[in-house]
Amino acid sequence: MSEFELAGDLFLLPTPAGAYHAVSTPEDSLIRRLVLALLRHRESPQVSTSGLCEWLGTTDEQEALEVLFRAQTLAWIEGFEEPHNVPGLGVGDELHKLLPQLSSVETGLIVDWNGLSLASCGVDDEMANALSALSADLIGVQERHSERLQKHLGLSSHGWAAVDAYGSSRIGAWPLYIGDKRMLLVLMGEPLLNQSAFLTLVWVLINNYG
Repeated sequence: MSEFELAGDLFLLPTPAGAYHAVSTPEDSLIRRLVLALLRHRESPQVSTSGLCEWLGTTDEQEALEVLFRAQTLAWIEGFEEPHNVPGLGVGDELHKLLPQLSSVETGLIVDWNGLSLASCGVDDEMANALSALSADLIGVQERHSERLQKHLGLSSHGWAAVDAYGSSRIGAWPLYIGDKRMLLVLMGEPLLNQSAFLTLVWVLINNYG
């Protein structure tokens, strides 16, 4: 078997897809450990073999490099010649700024596992209360049925949505597992998660709550 080696002194950062994978499930895996380790830094770290082993909890350098290679192949991490930094705004201000970028109608909120709103944008108090109550119910459904859906139906996605007659999402909800905290991202309209704003949102949440 070919041995793996680092290609250069690059600064690593997850992609939006990698960030979603890392926070969409609480299940442990080496790739998830790698992505979460990167997101716990306020500045994207420079990769080294010893650093990889420390992040993954292994002394096997080839195993660590293989995990890095698989994460790169899946397009869950990427390397840069210059470091990136997590935004320095307060968590409330930053989340309020990021949420509109994740929804086609610029409306959404983040709630904790009890349905308490942590941040919102584009919603009045009445709508926030309604969405928070809905979120609390969805969280219960997620807890009871996610394992069964994945095991018997092969549905690996953890998101839930109310769709219109054309199958387009009107309201979507995605669990976020941030450290030992569990949250729900609720978005009106079409979700726009595969972009840098989602990565930044996850990065901010992990640095403040994870």
